Amino acid sequence: MGLITKIKHSSHSEHFLLLKRPRQPYECDGCKVLGFGPCYECEHEDCNFYLHEECAKATPSTSHPFSKCSLRFHSRAPQKGERCCDACGQHVLGFVYQCKHKKNPHDYHPSCLKLQPTLTADDGTRLHLRKKLSSKCLNCESRKTSNGIKGWSYVSSCGGYRYHVACVKDRVLKKWMEVYFLQDGKVNETDNSLALQSAIPSRELELPSRKSSSKAKKTWIRKAKKAIMLIISALFGDPTTLIVVAFQQLLSD
Repeated sequence: MGLITKIKHSSHSEHFLLLKRPRQPYECDGCKVLGFGPCYECEHEDCNFYLHEECAKATPSTSHPFSKCSLRFHSRAPQKGERCCDACGQHVLGFVYQCKHKKNPHDYHPSCLKLQPTLTADDGTRLHLRKKLSSKCLNCESRKTSNGIKGWSYVSSCGGYRYHVACVKDRVLKKWMEVYFLQDGKVNETDNSLALQSAIPSRELELPSRKSSSKAKKTWIRKAKKAIMLIISALFGDPTTLIVVAFQQLLSD
């Protein structure tokens, strides 16, 4: 079966949704999470309705190797109060898969359940998705995320590059929001490339505090940046041209 580029969805039944690659970041109207890559967009431009591919194609139930029980889809979490995704640590505000446990059920964004188990850079560096860390995350210097959940992580084959999915996602969202939106809440349309480049984590996220030679540090930074680039791409979708340019500038530092 070929790729379906035009669909109808119950969350926006009045119009067709078309598979497109938006020119700028968008908020998914299903899970309420930021996206950069291809998505299903309302055929009427004035609607500004978007759905991640994973949200548009969500099934009534699914499973994941990290979950011991089946996961059921909900357009909103059944439980009241604050809920967080057990993969990325972000708040659950819309579409969610939840396990069947009545007490403290686990929640997952549809897009998080589609995170690739292995990411490979062009230099051969490999990152593996892990349910929990055996060593501290290089960003937060903890095995748990800031809100106390264990959270999923990507760890390199050598074990030297370890980042919580939550840490990378949170950093990108915060930096992007700081630049992309003005103080009055309006969108900064004057320089979207600056907003996207500012969303890329800087060296303070990537470089651990350790003593080593200048050459070793440069090699470590280069590999760390590629690791971050892979994780961001896995989280938010294939990078747009602007993000690719930003990555290339960072990697050439």
